[in-house]
Amino acid sequence: MTSEQILEGVKRALLPLEISDGTDQIKRAGQRRAAVLMPLVMRENWQVILTQRPETMPSHPGQISFPGGKVEGEETARAAALRETEEEIGVKHGSIELLGRLPSFNAVSEYRVTPFVGIVSPEAHIIADPVEVADVFETPMSFLMNRENHVPREISFNGESHRLWDMPYQGPDGIHRNIWGMTAMMIYRVFQRGFENEA
Repeated sequence: MTSEQILEGVKRALLPLEISDGTDQIKRAGQRRAAVLMPLVMRENWQVILTQRPETMPSHPGQISFPGGKVEGEETARAAALRETEEEIGVKHGSIELLGRLPSFNAVSEYRVTPFVGIVSPEAHIIADPVEVADVFETPMSFLMNRENHVPREISFNGESHRLWDMPYQGPDGIHRNIWGMTAMMIYRVFQRGFENEA
């Protein structure tokens, strides 16, 4: 896929930025709102910026994730995604062009999550907060949008069988990382909505 085809596919996958139907609001008792950003950056080709949580974190230690977290007070999901991105990897909102969002969903961890997708300026300085981020790395979109790199995994939850997708990746730094869980699910959602019928 060319860089142009990748960007076209991403845009096909996305909903408008404005949320007019309340889909990002909590859907059950005890739930909290959260938002994440799937940051894209153009190097020689389109890359996705990913983070790895420290092993010392009380929740999801070592997991690969997008910048994101809880929606605070009266802020919008969009504002939360941008704030968390700056807090976690140091990229200010002026260096991000938001393209749209993916459908909000209920996470297993009692959050109602709204994912946004945006383009980060290649000149932006990425400075990880060591408390929340152990590592920042990039993975080519061409790799993530290739169905051959999606490894199915069946799990049982609340008595029901679910198919998840792992995306094991070995980068140019020689480090093997497995992109899995909620992060892989969101990436797979982009593939389904923007690329699956084009491949």
